[in-house]
Amino acid sequence: MERKFKIITIVLFMIILCGVGLFTVLGGSKKYSVFEKRELAPFPKTNVKTITKAKFQSGLDNFLNDHVVFRDQFIYTTTMVDKLMGRAEKADVYFGKDGYLIEKSIKAKPAKIKENVKYLSTFVNMAAEGIGSKNVKVVLIPNKENVLTDKMPKYAPTSDDNIKMKSMLWDALKDKNMLVDLTKDLKKHKDEYIYYKTDHHWTSLGAKYGYETMMDAMGEKNLKGEKPQVVADDFLGTTYNKIHYAPQKDLITKYNIKTAEESQVECEEDSDITDLYYEKALKKEDKYEYFMGGNFGVLKIHTGCKNGKTLVLIKDSFANCIVPFMTNNYENIVMVDPRYLGGSIMDALSDIGKIDKMVVLFNEEKFMNNTDLWVLG
Repeated sequence: MERKFKIITIVLFMIILCGVGLFTVLGGSKKYSVFEKRELAPFPKTNVKTITKAKFQSGLDNFLNDHVVFRDQFIYTTTMVDKLMGRAEKADVYFGKDGYLIEKSIKAKPAKIKENVKYLSTFVNMAAEGIGSKNVKVVLIPNKENVLTDKMPKYAPTSDDNIKMKSMLWDALKDKNMLVDLTKDLKKHKDEYIYYKTDHHWTSLGAKYGYETMMDAMGEKNLKGEKPQVVADDFLGTTYNKIHYAPQKDLITKYNIKTAEESQVECEEDSDITDLYYEKALKKEDKYEYFMGGNFGVLKIHTGCKNGKTLVLIKDSFANCIVPFMTNNYENIVMVDPRYLGGSIMDALSDIGKIDKMVVLFNEEKFMNNTDLWVLG
């Protein structure tokens, strides 16, 4: 009887093991993870070269890890176990206070920081010679961990790479007033909803405070009396997607700004975006794309502000929700994202004509690790 029980146990184990493997391979046609917002590893090429050099085995390991059946549910379960055991983090995400999920900063290589500082400083110094240094600003947006320090778990370390980077950039700029650091002003509002709890971006309120600091530095007038409106109350962002856990969902808000509502977007890429707000995104997984419909190499915006001024905004995704505020100050805004440009920025700006203001707006960590700033050369 005992021998029969062992045989049955072995058979059941083999069925489960083979079944999981079979479902994993059959499910391998999935190329993209909506939850994790990344490409999934493909099934490795099978030939003599890949097998003899062990590339097939490593490729197979990556494939199985990405396509294992019930992977999303497994990630959630392991996260809950870690949380119940009192651990402060999971998959490089801290369980912060008040429901905040805070990603660990990606360690930037000193050589990459130095290279990017050189690309940026050379570009803005040259721009300052053309339109005047008072009309050129470099605006850096800190990570959550550098602003919401009281939300971090006890004894959790924070990176100081951003401080070293800003010191290097400060030294490289011909006019020190071109650098605008938002850290101090954002910290004044650290108890407000200025960063999403499940995403790495700042909220519309955080962007509003950033806009006010930036306009003060540029000698421009700030908006007054604009009111926020909640457009979505079920946003789960990129940080949530890493661990499939969040104590609460985020709100996405927009501010009722007349010049923003009257703005028209011109995009030469394959996109149906025509307004600053992309309503279709509210029905998608990544609801942050509500702002500008996502990221593109070049977007030209014709606003409801009729003052003839043109702003060139060199940016990353953090800029997408600040643009509605800036429509109050400029008639034309040309947004350039180096990550999607694929060519020289000089070519992209060649048909603009007169440029009144230029702003480079980057998240600090994303700037330090950016691999596409060569386009500024």
